[in-house]
Amino acid sequence: MNKKELFLNTLSGAVYNKKPVWFMRQAGRFLKSYRKLREQYDFLTMCTTPELASKVTIMPLHEIDVDAMILFSDILIPLLALGAKLTYKDGVSPFVENLDLDNLSYDSDNIESVMFVADTIEIIKNNIKDAPLIGFSAAPFTLGCYLFGAGGDFYKIRSFIYKNPLKYTAIMNVLTDLTIDYLNLQIAAGVDAVQVFDSWGGIVPKSVYKDFIFPFNQNIAKSLNIPSIYYIKNSAYIKNEITNLDFDCLSVDWREDIREIHKASSKCVQGNLDNTLLLSSQDALLKAAEQLLASTKDIPHIFNLGHGVLPQTSEDMVKILVETIHG
Repeated sequence: MNKKELFLNTLSGAVYNKKPVWFMRQAGRFLKSYRKLREQYDFLTMCTTPELASKVTIMPLHEIDVDAMILFSDILIPLLALGAKLTYKDGVSPFVENLDLDNLSYDSDNIESVMFVADTIEIIKNNIKDAPLIGFSAAPFTLGCYLFGAGGDFYKIRSFIYKNPLKYTAIMNVLTDLTIDYLNLQIAAGVDAVQVFDSWGGIVPKSVYKDFIFPFNQNIAKSLNIPSIYYIKNSAYIKNEITNLDFDCLSVDWREDIREIHKASSKCVQGNLDNTLLLSSQDALLKAAEQLLASTKDIPHIFNLGHGVLPQTSEDMVKILVETIHG
């Protein structure tokens, strides 16, 4: 099997001795080649320039031998279709401007404003045939967190849910429609699978997740016609909810028992090595990796971290980890 077959078959529920491996935030940050390129261009320019974004997407495939590529972009990019102004500064949360939350609306024709994403995918697919490309988006709630403003565990959107649930629901409906169109844009351009990032879905009470986050995620899951992955941090307390989502694969962080997620869902699972192990010793890293491989040897499992690769990570440590998994 080539990398594409291994990844997609595993995502569909097949179990192999060899595990496919890729990493969230592998396209950038810790790679020396990315940092060198980043010295020449700002982050938003790299995301919106197909020649640059495709180059960075492909880098990890050749440089650390991962089994899947994930599109180099950012979860806020679809907000450009709403007329948002995005500001990125190193070391701080991105800033969203020019959106009136009291009158937020979306015209599906405006998805054309992010067509550079489709152009990026076309370049990648023309150059790489035997490795899968993962497209992605934020989940509506996680996208909404940045609309309301970062800080204090996103207290603004959390309090708004209680204060004005009808208005919150209207905003989520807009973001859900936008997300579905954005993912379908990527699917039409040729991605092999998609991942929905709900990085902040685990910061609310269980009842809030069930009533105000789950329905929008489920609408997205049901709209997809290619293999799909749902990622969430801090999921243990809402295990029943996430295992009922109609995504093909569930990706969780290091706090979760990944076998329990598979047992509860009968789905492929992804993750969930603690990303700080890559900042520790080689012995500690490989011991933890081997334990995860052993615990998932008889279930469909895609090896990944519990969150993105930290920027302080050594490229050599990532290469050693990939070699161990392939071995």
